[in-house]
Amino acid sequence: MPEIQINTEAVLHNLEVIRGLEHAWGFTLLPVLKMAAAHPGITALLHARGRPSYGVADVDEHLAHSSHAPDSEGRVLTNIPPLHRTDDVTRLFERSAFSRAEGFHAVDEAARRQGRKHAALLMVDLGDMREGVPAPEALALLRKVAPASRRACRENGARVIGLGVTMGCLYGTCPDEENMACLEDLASKAENALGHSLNVISLGGTVFWNWFAERKKTLRLPAGCALEFRMGDPLLLGYDMYRNLPLQGGDFRRDTFRLSATVLEVHDRDIRPPRHSVHNGHGLSVAPLLTGKRTRALIDCGSLHTDVAGLSLQMPGAEIVDFSGNYAILDVTDCPRPPLVGEHVHFLPSYWAVARACRVPQVIKTTYTARNT
Repeated sequence: MPEIQINTEAVLHNLEVIRGLEHAWGFTLLPVLKMAAAHPGITALLHARGRPSYGVADVDEHLAHSSHAPDSEGRVLTNIPPLHRTDDVTRLFERSAFSRAEGFHAVDEAARRQGRKHAALLMVDLGDMREGVPAPEALALLRKVAPASRRACRENGARVIGLGVTMGCLYGTCPDEENMACLEDLASKAENALGHSLNVISLGGTVFWNWFAERKKTLRLPAGCALEFRMGDPLLLGYDMYRNLPLQGGDFRRDTFRLSATVLEVHDRDIRPPRHSVHNGHGLSVAPLLTGKRTRALIDCGSLHTDVAGLSLQMPGAEIVDFSGNYAILDVTDCPRPPLVGEHVHFLPSYWAVARACRVPQVIKTTYTARNT
């Protein structure tokens, strides 16, 4: 079986870079671990460095690694949950997101039934149109939920602790002076609409990172309200995937993950288009790109295990030429030394290659330590 390997030294290096920038730029990072499906090896590193809080995108994300339902301490649900899961949301998470009054009240009722306090973040759409209440409707929504939120300041229930924005994910929308001024205006009026203070303004998406680095100043927020970066790429990916550029502010490592697969066959083949063909297993009509006498290696990693198109092969002279559900095909004709059957080949995986591999039970997940090369 293929194996996704987490380089703990690279993750810790990126965490230390982030720690220095939090003070310099005036933000706090909430690491979103969606890419790694909240792998316990990463959550353990965060806890060991005194950072118990982290974000996950799905109510059942922890089930990718265990059937055990962990307690809620430090765990934040970053996506808006369906109404029928609110009991699980308040049981498993300290904080969740909402964009409708019905969603907030469902979470509030669940928290009160369970005798818990729960933090709620109102998601506001400022232009990426993925989720959130449209900005012109945000204050009216806050007024609707204000009585329950004020009650939760004194007793169990859900309290609105801040505003959240996501950018970049759906349409690549970038922060700019106009949409950030709109956010500052909403934040200044939100406390009056609620009747109590806000704790946080949360910005989601690494598209915010380099914008803040270049702007060299933070947002104007209400007194006592913290700025939160809600993102995972600075910790787990090490670069700006939206712009395919380095993250500014520090020397981030990009070797946080590697994918390992085993060579099953190595054969010299005479590659030529078939005489008669239909669509292949992916429903596509394709022909081999490299024809003639070629040396090809078969490995035990296909589209059922990961996003094969997101794998960069770490082997000079070799390339991925095709794949099916369970296999990938490497052309190793130009390798100085073709791989042998039983050897492992390594890939640098993209965000989505890691995300899929971490959610497939058949893919082994391990940790290792490697210095930057």
